Amino acid sequence: MDGGVNVQSEREIKANELTYTKQVLVLKRIELHAYVLIGAVFLAMAGMLIPVLLFGVSRASILTVLLLGVPLVGLCFYVGRGIGRQGHKKKAVLDDKVCSLKGPVTYVTHHVGNAKGEEFFIGDITLRLPPATSLVIFVANEQNGYRETELDVVFIETSSKQTPDSESSVTKKEAIVVYLEDYIDIDTALTRHGQHYFIRECLSIFGVTVFCLAIGFLGFLYAFPKERLLETNPLLLLLAALTDIAIVALGCYLIKKLYVTVRQCINPYYKPSTYCERLSGKR
Repeated sequence: MDGGVNVQSEREIKANELTYTKQVLVLKRIELHAYVLIGAVFLAMAGMLIPVLLFGVSRASILTVLLLGVPLVGLCFYVGRGIGRQGHKKKAVLDDKVCSLKGPVTYVTHHVGNAKGEEFFIGDITLRLPPATSLVIFVANEQNGYRETELDVVFIETSSKQTPDSESSVTKKEAIVVYLEDYIDIDTALTRHGQHYFIRECLSIFGVTVFCLAIGFLGFLYAFPKERLLETNPLLLLLAALTDIAIVALGCYLIKKLYVTVRQCINPYYKPSTYCERLSGKR
């Protein structure tokens, strides 16, 4: 294995791990189709711009068309072709074994606007982690470099589809993490919380987020109806929006605390579990 990664052992994949990895595989295939769709949109934009430019030559100077229009068409074509090739005529397949890998886990931080995300690797292999999971604290605990880590993974291989004139070739190999001691235990988590636990978790987060945004938006419109909105100082509107967000966040926090209090009154032994505890199989 490249990149200083050693394959320690292989074992049969468990039923819950297979369910989870198939869910990730579906997301991977959706990702490939999304690349094709986005690429097609950019290519369509390039195609629609061409007649616009040809028609515009009679109304604008040729120099303007050459300096602005042609580069814009070229850029749309270049971006569309580049993005589309990421998913065009490619297929993703799962391995049927669980491999135990050992090596240093590293990560790269990506900044897109105000959002931040991490991409993790073991050697030169990309790791696919469960939703809302980060290993930054784990891998950064070592003072002299990145921590040597042993984890169980199932590989997804993305390859070009085979054609009559050529053989399919593996273009990318990713590792779906199914076990990392004290952090991730997919089999136990799905056994205790159901095979669709991660789907329910993502839907619940999405639902709560949409609900909070809707409540905040309705509250803002109630305080500032349309006729008043145009007459209000923008700085005051910004302050009102920030206050609205704070009130909604505080309300969600108090509702959660109230729920836990009521549950503990009904059952004194009730103790809420965190997402990290459920993911690791401890609760």
